[in-house]
Parts: sequence; structure tokens; C-alpha cells
Amino acid sequence: MTRAVRLAAVVLAEVWGCAATSPQADPGFPVPPPPPVFDAGEDPALDGQNSSPLPIIDAPDDATEPVVPAEEVWLKGSTHVHAKPSGDSSEPIDHVIKWYEDHHYDFIVLTDHNRVSEVAGDTRGQITVSAPASGLIVLAGIELTHNPTGCQPQGDKRKRCRIHVNALGVTGRPGGKLEWAERKSHQRIDMYLAAFNAAKALGTSVVQINHPQWLWGMTGDLLAELSHHGAHLVEIYNAQFAKWGLGDRDHPSMEAIWDTALAHGVEMWGVASDDAHDYKGNKGAKYPAGGAWVVVKARRDPQAILEALAAGHFYATTGISLDHAEVDGSELVVEVSASESGQFTIQWIENGKLVDTVKGKAARHAIPQAGFIRAVVLGDDGKQAWIQPARRP
Repeated sequence: MTRAVRLAAVVLAEVWGCAATSPQADPGFPVPPPPPVFDAGEDPALDGQNSSPLPIIDAPDDATEPVVPAEEVWLKGSTHVHAKPSGDSSEPIDHVIKWYEDHHYDFIVLTDHNRVSEVAGDTRGQITVSAPASGLIVLAGIELTHNPTGCQPQGDKRKRCRIHVNALGVTGRPGGKLEWAERKSHQRIDMYLAAFNAAKALGTSVVQINHPQWLWGMTGDLLAELSHHGAHLVEIYNAQFAKWGLGDRDHPSMEAIWDTALAHGVEMWGVASDDAHDYKGNKGAKYPAGGAWVVVKARRDPQAILEALAAGHFYATTGISLDHAEVDGSELVVEVSASESGQFTIQWIENGKLVDTVKGKAARHAIPQAGFIRAVVLGDDGKQAWIQPARRP
């Protein structure tokens, strides 16, 4: 007998029994006998006593309590990670994963050069290459890498340029090295769009522009155009190329370029990454792990993490932890974690201009009627955190 049928029979029996013994039963009406109880497997025949089965709404035997969605929490991660398959790293993938686990990361995106690397087995069609119930989530990714010369806008004096794009959460698994580069045009926009097309073909949902000012050549107008074509994220800080991101007297900083793009009204979120290739902690390591990461507000779920990145629900940091970095009503709110020690300065950047500076661990600022507001937190030890730009609806 199924659970639902037994339940219905028992309930009916109780109802009939209650009617037979209830002191409120009307003595003028005869009390009928209780209906028979039978197994679901039986085929009870009507016996001519005007009995007919009552309709029963069955419930599945495996019915469970409604699932309550997991709570959103702050998750530490890196969107730009390399291992041995990249060709310029000597570290096996399992060693890379262990390094990030040992340093308390919640997720990474494995982005080897021009290839999607597997951790173990075949994960085609999935956005992860490793998604344990607990421990480090490894999202599938690739860094689409092209190093031409003669780009327009021009790069450094030797005319070198770097077109590097991360595709996050890809579902495709091309075998070996992927050939995708645009080699006929010298226009940066055409080269980037070729990378975007390759990323789309791999099934990505999030595109990231990597170290755009390495060897110069990025502009605010170009960055805005790339946003219109589907770029969600841009590295405003890359631990390996930090000096290029700061700009010089002849070239704007990466933050200034970002602000110019944001002034066009685009939605593009700022990432900090380690772009790691070396994991042994050697002082002479060329591209050491750590140094910069993102902290995402999301459920501990691969798809939720990707969606939070695409929506800008995160902050970028070189080591400062925040408890709050979000919009509250018509204000942007920033609060340094209570566990952090030292002195902090919070800078408010409105439409590309520094409009206020607050000494302390917490501050809030009204979102302007037009344009955007964002914040940068500076620690007295040189560490920084970047809060995403906010606009009015």
C-alpha cells in the first residue's frame, strides 16, 4: 500500500469512527459503517451497496521538505590561475589546487593559455572541472592569449601588444591548444572580438579582460566598446603587472581608464588577480601566487559564483577584508572587517573624480543622481580594496 493511500484510508476511518461516537451526531440519521481498508494492489469490486471510491490526490513516495536555498556568504577566489599545461608554469594542476586550498580560497578559475585543462576525468558540458561537496571549487576556464606586434592603438615603443582574455565557466573541452587569433587585422577591437567569439563558442557566460595596460594600448573608449560587445570584467589590478596598471606620465592608470569607460554608462566590474604561475614561495619566482583576489557574495555553488561575478556582487583586494561592500537604499556602504587591524582611508570616486576621503573603517556615500560612485579602501600597510561602482536605478 502506498503511503498516500494508507494515509487517506486511515483519515477516512477516523472520520467515520468519529461520526459514530460523537455526542453531537444527529440521532435522526443512521450512522453508516466505516469503509473497508484495502491495499493499493487490490482491485476492490463494488458489492452493490452504493459504495464508490473517493478521489485521492496521491503524493510521491519520495516527497521531502522544501529545500531552503543556501545562504549567501563571502567567498574568496581567483579568476586568473595557471598550471603546467600553460607552458610557462612548472606546477602540476593538483599542486596548484592544494596551494589555493592551503591558503583558504573557496574557488579558482583554471585559465591555462589557449587550452581548457581538466583536473581528472571528462567534464565536458560542465562549468567546473572539480566541484567537491566541500573544499575548493575549480571552475573551467581558459586564457585566450595572443601576442602580436603593430596593434592599433599602438602599444610600447617596440610596437608590442598583448590581447589576453579569460573565459570563465566554459563548458567546451577542445582537445589540445586552441587556435583562435585574428591575424589579418591590426585593430585591437578586431583581435578582442575574435577572442570573444572563441569564448562564446566554448560556452562561457563571463568574459574578463586581462592586464589591459601591459605594454600599453588600452583606452577608455576601447574598454567601453569591449563592454558593449560582452566583456563583464576587467583587471584593474594584476599582481604581476602592477606597475603597468599604475600608468606613468604618458599613459593613464588602469583605474582612470576604467572610470572613462564607466562614464560612457557601461556596466563593467573591476577585478584584482594574482595571475599565478609559480607556487613554491621562492623569493625569485617570476609570477608568484597570492597577492590579489576577489571576494564574491554568493551561495557556495559554481553557477551562483559566476552569476555574482557577472552582476558585480564582489569586491577586489590585495589583502583587506570587508564586512560590507554593497548598496543600502540610495547609498553605497563600505565597512572594513572587524578582524582587520591598522589604520584605513576610504576614498570616494564619483564620475572619475575624488570627491571625499574618510579616515576610519566604515563609511557610506550617497549615490549621485547621474553617473556612478565607487570606493577604494587604503590600508596603512599598502594593501587596497576596490568596491564596485554603483548607480541609481
